[in-house]
Amino acid sequence: MLKKLFSSAFLLMLSTLIAKGFILILNILIARYTSKDVYGTFVFLRSTINLFETTFSSAVNPFAVKESSKESFSRVSVLAYGVFYAFTALIISTLCLLLWSSSSFLGSLSSFDFLTLQIVLTVVILISLTLLNGYATSVYIGKGIYKVIFFSTVISIVLSAAFIFNTYEDITVEIALFYMLIYQLTDLAIKACNVLINHMHVLKNIKYDVLFQKTKGVFNTIKPVILGSAINAFIFWFVRYITANSENGFVALAEFDVSFQMFMICSILLNIICNIVLRNLTKLHESGSNVKQLLVYALRYMFLSCLLFIAIGYFLYDYFLLLYGEQYTANLFLEVTLICLFYSIALAFNRVMVVMNKTYQLFYVALTSAVVMGIYILAVTASAESLAISFSVYYLTSCVVYLYIFSQIGLSND
Repeated sequence: MLKKLFSSAFLLMLSTLIAKGFILILNILIARYTSKDVYGTFVFLRSTINLFETTFSSAVNPFAVKESSKESFSRVSVLAYGVFYAFTALIISTLCLLLWSSSSFLGSLSSFDFLTLQIVLTVVILISLTLLNGYATSVYIGKGIYKVIFFSTVISIVLSAAFIFNTYEDITVEIALFYMLIYQLTDLAIKACNVLINHMHVLKNIKYDVLFQKTKGVFNTIKPVILGSAINAFIFWFVRYITANSENGFVALAEFDVSFQMFMICSILLNIICNIVLRNLTKLHESGSNVKQLLVYALRYMFLSCLLFIAIGYFLYDYFLLLYGEQYTANLFLEVTLICLFYSIALAFNRVMVVMNKTYQLFYVALTSAVVMGIYILAVTASAESLAISFSVYYLTSCVVYLYIFSQIGLSND
């Protein structure tokens, strides 16, 4: 069974590894060819983009995968998620531009004088493309169409690599963001073209009043979850913001991020496995499996996958640090390992909740974990180590709250 699961996920895992490798190369280039302060600046901007991407990848994407993977899926329901993504991207972009334009009056961004109009526009466009790309990928995953994801990733990386090869020695924050823009735009364009060429029937004869109602239904369904995930994403950004504003803050942020990239690789791989698990959980739930069976299934595969990735990371960690240069010496392997372990368990609990439509419970988990993480980071001295520990605190709290909720639901009841 495990072999079948990994076989199904191979192309998806490979394409994600290639995409993550692209970001990793960007990190390495900017770390090697610039200072820690400049790399820390890039980390902060990237985390701002991830603030919104994380919100959707953990809140909305699983529901889009679930809806697409149903045997009798509704194309209007699937498209409703796309409308919701596009509308949200528009609102976020508008709010970001308004915040930046008003910062001279409010003073809210006065400590970040590197935020030029060019950087802000690039970040705003990247946020929109990332959200829409997440939707397209979720639908393809739900339908089990992994080849399109793989080929779009490869083509996008090749095109981006051509630009990198000619300009990497003069890399700056602006150039690194431009590389990301090329990748996201190409990747989304290829996925969209595939839909227009091979799946145009999905877009035909759509009643827009029905689509509008379905979009409202999507919002009502995921409202608690997206609010909880927004709290998650904000606290993840906030702890970095606190660190960036401390003495030598961008240096500490850079030291933390180098080790944290190992967790990011692990989390992406775990999410790939988890999306495949989610498809199977949906089918198990529809066939009448109880909560205990769903939990055992999800926890088994997520825990085994996590142990495998941690074992690989143990042997590669020192070499991984060397990629960034000799100036990065902070060893945070133990902290990163704990983050991975707690994250994998929390992810399994999360997906069972998604299948059971326990949306308000997901909000309570996110809120409690965010509060505990915020209290911790404000109580300690900001550093790379304390920042890493704060993520362990977050996911450990999530696991505890999930266990409490499932004990209240009752393992024998659905």
